[in-house]
Amino acid sequence: MQEKTIICGCVVTPFGLIENGMVVVEKDRIIAVGRRDDKKIQQAKSVYDERNHYIIPGFIDIHCHGGLAGMFYEDHIDKFTSHHLQHGTTSILPTFVYNQSHLEIMNALPEVLNAMEQRFSTVLGIHMEGPYINPKYGAITAPIRPVNPKEYEEILQLAGEQIKLWTLSPELNGQTEFMQKACEYGIVFSVGHSEATPDTIFEGHRLGLRVGCHLTNASSSTPNNSRFDGTLELGVHEAVLLHDDMYAEVIPDRGGIHVRPLMLRLIVKTKGVNRVIIITDATGYVDEANGPDVCILQGNEHTPGGEEKEILAGSLLTMDSAVRNMMEHTGVGIVDACKMASLNPARLLGVDRDLGSIEVGKKANLLIIKDKVDVQWVMLEGQIKHKIE
Repeated sequence: MQEKTIICGCVVTPFGLIENGMVVVEKDRIIAVGRRDDKKIQQAKSVYDERNHYIIPGFIDIHCHGGLAGMFYEDHIDKFTSHHLQHGTTSILPTFVYNQSHLEIMNALPEVLNAMEQRFSTVLGIHMEGPYINPKYGAITAPIRPVNPKEYEEILQLAGEQIKLWTLSPELNGQTEFMQKACEYGIVFSVGHSEATPDTIFEGHRLGLRVGCHLTNASSSTPNNSRFDGTLELGVHEAVLLHDDMYAEVIPDRGGIHVRPLMLRLIVKTKGVNRVIIITDATGYVDEANGPDVCILQGNEHTPGGEEKEILAGSLLTMDSAVRNMMEHTGVGIVDACKMASLNPARLLGVDRDLGSIEVGKKANLLIIKDKVDVQWVMLEGQIKHKIE
């Protein structure tokens, strides 16, 4: 008989809360979920009595560039993953940025691929944000570049099956051919930094376009193609909201800078809690002057009056803070917040048989949290990796 670990508390499942519940773990898997059972507790190797706390699934961050004070590719990747693991992220997609050169991308990919092979790795795959995006909508516009078959074929040959998400602007020349090639590797596409029309986005759906990158940020919302003055056309964000089979990424910072709180409520109301994904878009840039959650850079562009233009450049978020902010801004409860931070990204990436919720058969990636999403300890594949004493 295998040794079992039991955690007792208020269990958060996709179907609701189990008060006075318990989760039974054997090796790296969940083997039982339900009401507290003293007979099972007596047979367990270890029992963690957390009845005053919540047991929730580990977070999955599909859009994260960095943490602490740097980008993941500027330092050892273990430092990056350990930082986010302490804040509840048990699965992560290190995200390349659109202003990296081809050489920088090719040099950084092997370290990410190696990290995926390590035991207890939180690296689930790779997210390529760009470089094939519309240069009108980047925080930093160089070296954004046209679609280049030689370049993307080299990237796909090295890491194609491990790239889980690729953000692009579908309106660019050569993008359809690229998507046709990349979708052979099972890559999911995200529309971002774009001014694509709804028709272009909907057409891209058949090739795997499934998510709107950081909705309400850095894409065209109201194209200047209105037939009559004063009428509103549909842009990228509206197209994502309209399509029933597309997910919407959101960055819920504390001040509502990336997404206004009322807009977050509108997105949740429109898409429903099963089609919204909470992300950090963390960059790690130190920017204490502008608050704890956001990064604002002084851009090279200037306004017509000559003033320097400020631009958003990601966040300093961790997933626990992002989930907390989402709950405060929208009023959603912990069950729906966990769908948006765990189950929905798992479904998008097709890994929900193993990850994303507390259900029998899934990996034991679990968090114990207090109210306000205060992480007390983290279990990764059945092993406690972080605990506040």
